[in-house]
Amino acid sequence: MTENPTTADSKPSGKTRRWLLLLAACLVVLGVLGGLKYIQIAKAIAFGKSFPERSETVTAVIATPVSWPQRYRTIGEVRATRYVELRTEVDGKISEIGFIGGSPVTAGQPLLVLDSSEERAELRATRAQLKLAELQLNRVAELRAKKLASENEYDSAEADKNILQANVAALEAKIEKKSLFAPFDAQTGLHTLQVGQYLPANSVITELTGGAGELWIDFNLPQGKATLAIGDPVQVSSRSFSAGKLIATVISAEASLDLQSRSRGYRALLTDPPEAIRPGSVVDVEVTTGSLEGVFRLPASAVRRNNFGAFVYVLDKAEPDAIADFRAVRRQVTVGPEEGEEIAVTSGLQPGERVAAIGAFKLSDGMLTHVAKHDKDAGVGPPPNAQGELPPESAQ
Repeated sequence: MTENPTTADSKPSGKTRRWLLLLAACLVVLGVLGGLKYIQIAKAIAFGKSFPERSETVTAVIATPVSWPQRYRTIGEVRATRYVELRTEVDGKISEIGFIGGSPVTAGQPLLVLDSSEERAELRATRAQLKLAELQLNRVAELRAKKLASENEYDSAEADKNILQANVAALEAKIEKKSLFAPFDAQTGLHTLQVGQYLPANSVITELTGGAGELWIDFNLPQGKATLAIGDPVQVSSRSFSAGKLIATVISAEASLDLQSRSRGYRALLTDPPEAIRPGSVVDVEVTTGSLEGVFRLPASAVRRNNFGAFVYVLDKAEPDAIADFRAVRRQVTVGPEEGEEIAVTSGLQPGERVAAIGAFKLSDGMLTHVAKHDKDAGVGPPPNAQGELPPESAQ
């Protein structure tokens, strides 16, 4: 009797049974481990739900449309209202110096005298000749009256007198040019002049800066911003003084634009300037060129930025059973100019919306938010309460 090979092959061998038992044991172990892990996760979720939802506290402002002035900043040059560079008209040797460099002088004070001894001697001689010519003219006039002198002799004597009078006037003018006087009350510049020094004509003596209590501020505005009129105010500031922004008044303007820079020059008058502002210095000039209407003025701390641009957190009413009154909703906005600690938001908000201000950096989208009592020193108005009403002190 022979064995059926098909029946013998269909029975699993001992090695195969061992692999099947091992696989079943692994599946049992994995099932047990998965069940234990599920129980742990379920307990962790239940434990997490036992804690309240995270929340933060911020201050808030109400988005209210306002008018935001548009400002343009440029550089201005400070000039004295009275300034002159004093020069000699004639050459000569210095005989007298009447001022100390860098000191104040008064109008009419002699500043420099050049040696004019030669001209004065010539003047005395010419005056003597003039006196003789006047006597000669008088004699000829008497003789002409007696018909003893001709008209030609009289005309010649009169011409001699006129020539000598002109020579006297020329010498007096030349002597006068050798004495220089202060034309107005001013502050002098430094000099290195010495008595006995020879000065050629057109030599610089000193600079006179006057107009105490007033200064000119010269500045330029580009073609699109050149809209100032005479009498408009401009703000002047500088890091060299701590007096804040000063107000100057536009007093004149160029009639046309500069062909190279396409800008228009303006001059403003600054009265009672601080000591730190002196002629020749440079200051910052800020002018108002218009206004943006319907923008929202927010504290700079309310606006955050990411890779997609600027955004704010709008505070919406939370659910009735929430532990806070509001939820923060991130809102992309378009921002405009900044001024101090405030910034203009031109789009992205609606009037009356509540916006997180101080502490907005702590928020995230959807976070529960408490609105704290506003700090008066923060620079923004007090926020409304949970019902959207302003506190009694702000309503008054």
